[in-house]
Amino acid sequence: MALQEMLGPWIEGQKLRRPKMKDAPAFYRNLEEALDNRRADQALLTPNISPWKKGEGVDFSSTDLLSLGSSGQIREAFLEELARHPDFNMYSGGVRMLDGNYEYIEEVEREIATFHNAETALIVGSGFDANGAVFSALPRPGDAIIYDEFVHASTLDGMVHSLAVCKASFRHNDCESLREVLVRLMDEQPMIRQGVRCVLIAVESVYSMDGDVCPLRDLIEVTREACPLGNVEFIVDEAHGTGILGPKGAGLVNALGLERDIAVVVHTCGKGLASTGGKFIFTKASSSSTCLTWT
Repeated sequence: MALQEMLGPWIEGQKLRRPKMKDAPAFYRNLEEALDNRRADQALLTPNISPWKKGEGVDFSSTDLLSLGSSGQIREAFLEELARHPDFNMYSGGVRMLDGNYEYIEEVEREIATFHNAETALIVGSGFDANGAVFSALPRPGDAIIYDEFVHASTLDGMVHSLAVCKASFRHNDCESLREVLVRLMDEQPMIRQGVRCVLIAVESVYSMDGDVCPLRDLIEVTREACPLGNVEFIVDEAHGTGILGPKGAGLVNALGLERDIAVVVHTCGKGLASTGGKFIFTKASSSSTCLTWT
């Protein structure tokens, strides 16, 4: 019964609709024509409430990795926090650079920075947009991005808008492949070879598709050998390591004690933390870390 309830709306959603809309305005006919192209391949995504959301089965697809969301603990903690701050605004009132900043938010950011042994923190709106912002804003003209071939789509999306002079992938979790790409890049880019421009390396702590863990310490050693001038920095997405690895779920970077060796670390709130999808981001500043937080 649960399977029928789940598949029924999906099957109905794959039926072609454009042939029945001869008298509809062209705008709507054209939209349905585009959707029918997906329906013909049975590839149209349709909203549906899974039976296990109603307690009628076991959920193997949720990103609530620690069951904090389904347990109700996060909801209870949230309500208790609101009760302690009765004047807390439920809206920003504007962007933070103008009229949207509050002491409470800055206090939370300081707590996050302390938890992750970082210097500062910043909270913003979206996890996907966080990776997009990092990779579109941080690379400067003449910099390069090297990325694991299995990084998330949000990382790839950000790279499209970056100012990096080139982007190159290396084989998944393969240290020697990273070395080969670095050596080739140094040969092709004189300013990187001279240490004037930087290489940003994008990896994930735990990769979502296979659940394998990044050999982060080994990758760092490779970069030190291949680029002795120290102009290589790592950006680590901890989306699937948050709450799972490290002290109190702080992630792989904290577990390995590599806070001072990584430029940017991204932690999502929407998986292990069972909150709104988002990211924490730490950036290294000289000998200390700066934490930019995205939620």
